Amino acid sequence: LMYQSLHECGDGILAEGRLRDVLRRVYTFGLSLNRLDIRQESSRHEEVIDAVTSHLGLGQFSTWNEETKVQWLTNELHSKRPLIARDLAARCSDNVKEVLATFDMIAEVGSEPFGAYVISMTRSASDVLAVRLLQKEAGIKVHLRVVPLFETKEDLINAPACMELLFRNSWYSSNLSSPPQVPNVGWVPHQEVMLGYSDSAKDAGRLASVWHLHKAQEALVRISKQYSIKLNLFHGRGGSVGRGGGPQYLATLSQPAGSVQGWMRVTVQGEVIDHYFGLPSIASHTMERYTTSVLRATLTPPEAPSDDHRALMETLSDRSCVTYRRIVYEEAAFVDYFRAATPEAELKGLNIGSRPSKRSQGGIEALRAIPWMFAWTQTRLQLPVWLGVGSALKEQIAAGNLEKLQCMYREWPFFQSTIELLEVVLAKTNRRIATFYETALLPDASPEIDAVRKQVWKELDDTEDAILQVTKHVRLLETEQSQSSRLAISNRAPLVDPINVLQANILMRMRNGGGDAGGSGTELTDAFAVTVQGVAAGMGWTG
Repeated sequence: LMYQSLHECGDGILAEGRLRDVLRRVYTFGLSLNRLDIRQESSRHEEVIDAVTSHLGLGQFSTWNEETKVQWLTNELHSKRPLIARDLAARCSDNVKEVLATFDMIAEVGSEPFGAYVISMTRSASDVLAVRLLQKEAGIKVHLRVVPLFETKEDLINAPACMELLFRNSWYSSNLSSPPQVPNVGWVPHQEVMLGYSDSAKDAGRLASVWHLHKAQEALVRISKQYSIKLNLFHGRGGSVGRGGGPQYLATLSQPAGSVQGWMRVTVQGEVIDHYFGLPSIASHTMERYTTSVLRATLTPPEAPSDDHRALMETLSDRSCVTYRRIVYEEAAFVDYFRAATPEAELKGLNIGSRPSKRSQGGIEALRAIPWMFAWTQTRLQLPVWLGVGSALKEQIAAGNLEKLQCMYREWPFFQSTIELLEVVLAKTNRRIATFYETALLPDASPEIDAVRKQVWKELDDTEDAILQVTKHVRLLETEQSQSSRLAISNRAPLVDPINVLQANILMRMRNGGGDAGGSGTELTDAFAVTVQGVAAGMGWTG
């Protein structure tokens, strides 16, 4: 109205200034600017439905089998009568109250400011239907699109069956649509699926993780085509290679055929935002690489690997997973080694994370993926990325399959990107610094811890040797394409090394109650926090 009025009054020059800029911003972003996703763990929704069924005298929802859960949820979604009593929240736990309040808030505000409702730790179709039911009961007129997030190795294996069950569900299939904020060229309806790189890597090791992610995408693409549903994959990548990070261009081109259909969604972690978008010229270059890689992956997708290559990759995945889990989860002394040789315990006391470091009490299995990777990054060992890879590759080389592995590296983009990212991480791994941490923080290691330490170092040696054989390189990052990475690592190392030495000494004093050199707990904690930031900046990622 103001824009038109100014033009009609002869003041068009004013209308074409800042007012036009405001109108364009409102048209582009809406009054709520960027849409925010909502994310909640599947167990929290199950707790709410548990409270509902218990209140109605139907028993505990969580104890039902999956078939019964899906049937009951579907019936309630079809039903026109209300299910949840208005006063239910007053009688329930704080967790239940919080989830119900979230849905009430969405109903009150409306769907426009929000994007997707992401369900972390999705394990079954009932997890998705439960969120659709809670939206219905809250009176949300336009449902947020529900995005299941499959995170662990087991969940990735089960993801295709879970989505197929949803696509066959009478209510769910008829209530899928293309939300206005998501470009939808081709099929209608639309389904977005998020894939977690962090927890699957922590659960099974990186090599097994990326292979199961690759297979899950292939299966999801096949199922979505079968049911004529447009699939949009949301890649939950972290900043570091251990959490799915790395060069996005290479990662996009190595996606399975059909998984990039002119559209893809990725997370960009806080610690690398400045690296990719810190300056207008850098941001423009980053977006150009995203656009180019998506167009190339859409128009000229990679060919499917041969059966021989798939079988060999499956063997590598299984073998690496066995070694990784044997050392990390089955060696009784590994937890003591991890907590002593890294700053994991001290990192908990710093206010640097958006979530608690653990989902629950326990050992490695309860630790979140970010502090798990972060602790190893600080010591420059980066164990989660390469552990298990050396054993798997060495076994196949000894079996006479070196030429097959070299052929896979030349011809299969997925395997090539996996090996090249491992090569970068190995080049960033600093043996001297990691050994210094062990010497300073494990002066009197028990025989059990020492045995674990020797296994870890042998695995590192095997991994580096095997990678060089597969790539036919004499040293890491020797190709011309890797020159920039090699230069960056060599320039940063002399600056980061002294910070690591300071950090190891600070940790030693913190664990000895201050040590002979004195220093209050607060001073040491502040100094430790500064070294953490310095190492993270020097490495180019946190966790």
